[in-house]
Amino acid sequence: MKIQQITENKQKYMDMLLIADPQEDMIERYLDDGELFVLIDDCEIRTICVVKLLNNRKCELKNLATRMEDRGKGYAKYMINYLCEHYSNSCDIMYVGTGNCTKTIEFYEKCGFVNSHIVANFFTDHYREPIYEDGIRLRDMIYLKKHLESEVDIKKVVDFALEAGRILLKSGAEIFRVEETITRICNRFHVEYVDTFTLSHAIFVTAEHGTEKAYTKVKQVPLSGSHLGIVAEVNDLSREISAGHISMEEASKRLKEIEKMPQQKGYFQILAAGLSSGCYGYLLGANLLESVMAFFIGCFLYIWVLIAQRHKMSKMIVNIVGGAIMTALAIVILRIPGLHGIQLGGMIVGAIMPLVPGLAFVNAIRDIADSDFLSGTVRMIDALLVFVYIAIGVGLTLSIYNNMGGGLVL
Repeated sequence: MKIQQITENKQKYMDMLLIADPQEDMIERYLDDGELFVLIDDCEIRTICVVKLLNNRKCELKNLATRMEDRGKGYAKYMINYLCEHYSNSCDIMYVGTGNCTKTIEFYEKCGFVNSHIVANFFTDHYREPIYEDGIRLRDMIYLKKHLESEVDIKKVVDFALEAGRILLKSGAEIFRVEETITRICNRFHVEYVDTFTLSHAIFVTAEHGTEKAYTKVKQVPLSGSHLGIVAEVNDLSREISAGHISMEEASKRLKEIEKMPQQKGYFQILAAGLSSGCYGYLLGANLLESVMAFFIGCFLYIWVLIAQRHKMSKMIVNIVGGAIMTALAIVILRIPGLHGIQLGGMIVGAIMPLVPGLAFVNAIRDIADSDFLSGTVRMIDALLVFVYIAIGVGLTLSIYNNMGGGLVL
């Protein structure tokens, strides 16, 4: 997708311009003096527009038309975002005039335009034939306006990019993904120089634009759990920003919504934990009965994890108590009369899976492989400590049971 300015043979685009303005002599009033742009996608012109420069750093969007079969695909919105950036250095305000059609007015309002003024009876005075849109006859010209930022607000851009990086890092994204996203957003909004240094729990960003002084920002990001849904959404958003499909104001709203994305429903997480316990147990050598028991233990174990998360308990308590609950349940099942051919180790090896920090461990290895040794080491230590906490919970429970029950059969 690209936008190209047309400086010659503008008349050959008249057929497409007539989609938005049905009277040719009205188009000719602004076509020669206006600047014509076309949006091309897959070697086809999808959207066309004309912008006319006014006095006192103002401009007017005189014509914006998208082919009927291409409407609803975001081409017109992409064009408006491009025009606002293109004219931001030479104009402070962009106007657009449209008929008294609610649908069209709402579209421009979504693009950041607000009401300006009304020219009464414009369409009845200047057009020979009545014009209808969505069954409504157009009479008055409704003018809307949008204030354009004349310069890049480097602080605003960096703050937004840093917030996107914080959400990624908090949700378990890799270091390279965080830095790539920050750089992509800054470059999209014309920040010429950006340098990012990311640790497992902090992000440092320095940016410069032209002759402005360097702007540096630091954001602390405490280690927390993973949410790959948020990572995927922020990743998609950054690519939309890079492609120019969305403005910074819209992106900021989207980012706030993404951060509030809830986890999967509790029952779904519990079921998934049980399935992972049973399946992994079977893959790691447990027999079928032991895997079934691991499924139920995993479900009960994850109920504890959800309760602990709701009360914001520390990771150490969650995993030590979780290891104890898992082992205690396995011992109880082992002592149920009539269950033969099951062993404690077979149940525990599967039931432990909901507590294992697999994603954090893999990301730590990946960071180290990408030469992010400090971040990788911190994440590795954090993951290894989880293993230690689980081992403490399992060991303490087995020790107490051995001392109280005189030993158990594994």
